[in-house]
Amino acid sequence: MKKILTNLLIVSIILSSCSTQKLQRILVKTPKIEYKNIPGYKDFSDFKKDAIYAVELIRESYPRIYQKNPDFNKQADEFILKSSSIKNEKDFDILLKYFITLLNDGHSNYYFDFKKYDSSRYAIFLIKEKDNCVIGNIDKEIDSLVIGTKIVSINNLPIKQIEEKILAFESGENKHWKFNEFLSNKHFLSPSYWEAIGVSNPNDRKLNFKVSKPDTLIQFNLEAKNENQIKGYQVKTAIPKYRFALKQNNGFYDSISKKDNFAYLQMNKCLDIVSVKSEIGSYSNFITRPLVMSLFIPKDIKKVDFGKYLQSFFKKINEQNIENLIIDLSYNTGGDFRLGKQLIWYLTDKEPKGFTEYIHNSEFYKKTVKNDYKKYNNLYKTKYEKDLPHGETKITNELIKETFFDDITNEKSLFFVDNSMPKFKGKVYLIISPETFSAGQVLATTLADNGIATVIGRPLGNKPSTQTGGSAFKLPNTKKIISMSYFYMERPNQTKNNEDSLYPEIEIHNSFDDFMKGENKAIEYILNDIKKK
Repeated sequence: MKKILTNLLIVSIILSSCSTQKLQRILVKTPKIEYKNIPGYKDFSDFKKDAIYAVELIRESYPRIYQKNPDFNKQADEFILKSSSIKNEKDFDILLKYFITLLNDGHSNYYFDFKKYDSSRYAIFLIKEKDNCVIGNIDKEIDSLVIGTKIVSINNLPIKQIEEKILAFESGENKHWKFNEFLSNKHFLSPSYWEAIGVSNPNDRKLNFKVSKPDTLIQFNLEAKNENQIKGYQVKTAIPKYRFALKQNNGFYDSISKKDNFAYLQMNKCLDIVSVKSEIGSYSNFITRPLVMSLFIPKDIKKVDFGKYLQSFFKKINEQNIENLIIDLSYNTGGDFRLGKQLIWYLTDKEPKGFTEYIHNSEFYKKTVKNDYKKYNNLYKTKYEKDLPHGETKITNELIKETFFDDITNEKSLFFVDNSMPKFKGKVYLIISPETFSAGQVLATTLADNGIATVIGRPLGNKPSTQTGGSAFKLPNTKKIISMSYFYMERPNQTKNNEDSLYPEIEIHNSFDDFMKGENKAIEYILNDIKKK
């Protein structure tokens, strides 16, 4: 029964998003690793034992750990030393979070529930502009005039120092994803979070804010309250000017304007019923599969075959002679990139250059990514007559030699698309944001690096050339669950490997005022550009 439950939970997490936030709910195993002979080990606390385990597993399993972080050994020693003095679970949670964050990897993370330690909340909502952090809503006991003000300091710490503390505590490859995690997970609500990053202390249930309006500095205290006591203002925003671009609950959504000569495609995930069926065998068996399909697969995934959806979409575009296509990946947190290939198929008659992938073989990889290991080990044995060696092995053009569109043009493939459909020859605009992540990032970067689309919006949440994967392991003593990457990938344009994000050609940020007015500056820019033609 436990195995069945494990499979169900894994499926539910994988299908919800590539984000590793929910991985802590997976019932994962503890990979076996060889410990060095450490004097006094038996007498160590569980916290110190697990610190040693985490360090050794990362050393053995994490792709390119020393290339990415030359100071890892020093940081690991400090982590283990600090764990020696840990007396309670909360302090270990915080210490572990800081350590895993040093990997600077959006797929490698340790999440813990702040509510576990503190049920009270701060009645505040924050909005991040490009260069400012703005109060979007506040406790009704505080003057509504502070709504829309820019934060100057919290507890006498300048906002820039506050942001540095947040960046040191949130996992991710760049600041764009880290702030997205801070805001989207509403960490600003938790007194325990502010305590963990060193802005407040356990004995002080208040935050002192200094905020600014033009020519005005306002100061106020915000007190933590029980959730049932929290009341904010009814902030009224204008009706959005471009309602077709609002975030939809569906995975895929489109709108076509023949009058204005554009088609809009919102792709919020890289998952559909085909991608689910192609992978579900890895996470369930013939007994559990019907239950998984009925209970854990979202309705918008069950109903959609993305390949057929695209066929219908591009047919409508062709029939109406649409010359401009807007692809919106602003909300795409990932999934299966083969859906991205299906989309790219309609946009170019050239063979795009794809990502180059490297696996890092280890006991962790063998145990947590079993199907992939078997696949690549068999390929390696066929080529070299021996098992896959420990460490890094290049996959692309070494173990797997295929064209970019092999999955798409092979009639036996589940992802096959109609090859007779004419390619879209018009202008392609691509909108991205810090929420664009994982397979969403791969799609965006492939489009950009191959010159298929003009990229507009905000920098995305991944470093394009980076460690990725995101499988999980459980610490043997405290049972804390950590997600960790298991392979490395390089973007098509490898001259830009060091860039920490895909930066738009036209970078556009919405302000708080834009939000209140219902403006979408990226859409506005694109539509104005279309009108100029």
